[in-house]
Amino acid sequence: MRNMRSIGIDLEPWVKKGLLEFHSKRATFYGLESYLAAMHKEIISFEPKIVVIDPISSFIVGTNEFEAGLMLMRLIDFLKFNKITAFMTSLTTSGNDPEHTETNISSMVDSWLLLRELESDRERNRGIFIIKSRGMSHSNQIREFIFTDHGVELVDVYVGQDGVLSGSARIAQEAKEKSGQLLREQEKSEGRSRK
Repeated sequence: MRNMRSIGIDLEPWVKKGLLEFHSKRATFYGLESYLAAMHKEIISFEPKIVVIDPISSFIVGTNEFEAGLMLMRLIDFLKFNKITAFMTSLTTSGNDPEHTETNISSMVDSWLLLRELESDRERNRGIFIIKSRGMSHSNQIREFIFTDHGVELVDVYVGQDGVLSGSARIAQEAKEKSGQLLREQEKSEGRSRK
């Protein structure tokens, strides 16, 4: 709750109303089957509309990718059967193909968003794009996003002469263009004054 409050999202009222619960348990503490059983028990008890699992990559310990994938498939089937929306995150290392998950559940998910770092001019910015979203049209653009004190904001795509710009390069180019526009307006105004 503290971390989300830093970007202007206060979850505490929802917890106090009994509409939001957190369960922080490590899969390594239980073992996959026991962990799955514990998750089923919590879900049945709380009867949520949405379940967030952050991150599913924590289920993989050593070489158990296959077992973790099977466990997640069973969990997804359980959630879908009970008409519960699942929101899952997965951490990938920079060496991996970012469009690949170790758990191999991509065929079971309806929408898949990828967050990634956009590096340029010794600056890191955050980007988001949709890999797939079944049954609905969607953008194919990579959109920059920023964390603000009032939530997450998507930044409009900025395409300049040198391509798509993000971060300080986008801000500098926008300022340059605004300055040029003001200068042109000032020149027009001065031209009218002389007449």
